[in-house]
Amino acid sequence: MRGTPHRNPRSWTALFLGAFSLGSGFAWMLAAGWGLGPLDAFIAGSAEITELTVGTLIVVASLVFLIGSWLLGSPPGWGTLIAFVGVALVVDAWNLLVFDFIGWIPAGWSIALRIGLWVVGFLLFAGGVMATLASDLGANPYDQFVRAVHERFSISIGLARLIFDAIILVFAFALGGALGAGTVALLILMPLAMGIFTPLFRQWVHGNDAISR
Repeated sequence: MRGTPHRNPRSWTALFLGAFSLGSGFAWMLAAGWGLGPLDAFIAGSAEITELTVGTLIVVASLVFLIGSWLLGSPPGWGTLIAFVGVALVVDAWNLLVFDFIGWIPAGWSIALRIGLWVVGFLLFAGGVMATLASDLGANPYDQFVRAVHERFSISIGLARLIFDAIILVFAFALGGALGAGTVALLILMPLAMGIFTPLFRQWVHGNDAISR
């Protein structure tokens, strides 16, 4: 079964579109100012302290989780490099080129528009997470790590995500990361969305083969 995704064009489509969608969603939620998921808030807070770009710190954090998932017996797939480097490049492109250079600054928008931007960002982010996971070519390293815990300890993927999101939330709070009402929404909605929709994404990508995965 390991080789099947490499012969399936939908797997690569899901991976590339998923990375772009995930990175865009991250950047849009950050720009909206209503809060990010725990890991992303931690990364954003670290970026402010270190003065490194958000994309650079995404790469650093990704390498840490990549090592962790490997140690848990879930080696990276062929698309893992695309997943986390692609996401980092997309986030920095939005932040540096669109929001900073062009001057498209959502911070000055009305509350309603910023809520709308956050909601669209969340949909892009969640869809990107599930698409990269469903590709089976190598997901975002954090999601790969969550899936490794899910497979190693036989707990639901939604519960595994909730546990690690809660742990990282504590560190993000300590750093003064981009937390807010959206963070609470992400903590509740992401595990639910992953548990319900990831199998549907996988079925679209792999067809009948998804049943045996």
